[in-house]
Amino acid sequence: MDDIFGTDTMLRSGRRPFAPWSLASRSKRPVKIFAAAQTPTPPSPPAALTGVRVLPPKGLNNSLYLDLNHFSRHTAWAHGFMHDYALWLGPVLLAAVFVATYGVAWWRRALRATALLILGGIGTIIALGLNQLVGHAAKELRPYVDHPKALVLVARANDYSFPSDHSVVAGGLTISILLMLGSGAWRSRRHARRGLLDADTGGTSVPVLVRILAAASVLLGLFLCFARVYVGAHYPGDVVAGYLLAAVAVLAVSLLRPFAYLAVDLVDMTAVGNLLRRSRAASAGEPASE
Repeated sequence: MDDIFGTDTMLRSGRRPFAPWSLASRSKRPVKIFAAAQTPTPPSPPAALTGVRVLPPKGLNNSLYLDLNHFSRHTAWAHGFMHDYALWLGPVLLAAVFVATYGVAWWRRALRATALLILGGIGTIIALGLNQLVGHAAKELRPYVDHPKALVLVARANDYSFPSDHSVVAGGLTISILLMLGSGAWRSRRHARRGLLDADTGGTSVPVLVRILAAASVLLGLFLCFARVYVGAHYPGDVVAGYLLAAVAVLAVSLLRPFAYLAVDLVDMTAVGNLLRRSRAASAGEPASE
């Protein structure tokens, strides 16, 4: 058989014989290099925020934060619960108490009480929006920026610390319920259309269950503020400011209650009124509440 590729001659001369399949193997190498070049690079971490390390009163904020952080280090048995409560459990419980209070007012047909709770919810939402504006204006950094060795039980957020969003929710929902207690919304009223006394609320006293829910809301809200400092996410001044900001917003919105009372009187006999109080058909024939 003829030596087509000159193999014998190459072997005698010490050269490597030509192999046509070697071209195919070489042609695959640039493909691997090109594929490696197309591998996406991981995103770069967000740029660190710049701002004020701690707002006045600086000494009080720092000392209270460090004292509570020291307490947190010595109560490791509570870390799991405090992490959950400060992150999601506290707001969920506060929202549940708020909804339960609305349910009692709805069942007792206290239109003005439900109207005030709706205004309180609107005020809380407005406070959350104002919180973002205040936070970007104050530009206070998180406590663990100035205290890198502090114990932090939640994820280190790359946002501003003042005021606390969680304390805004706590203050807004709690003040809404307290405002309903002291506004006389449970008093019997004279119906706007019929000119008759509407005794569906069951008298002038606030139901005991509503008082219990209000007390629970206060305790849960204050404990949420404490938990946000305990887990290392905020200075004490941050949670106080958030609570007060929500209180001011809710009180400001509650100034519209004369218009809210007029509105609920107008929709009382419509289908919308069923969202504000139990229907008359469902409560017909029931004995009056004491």
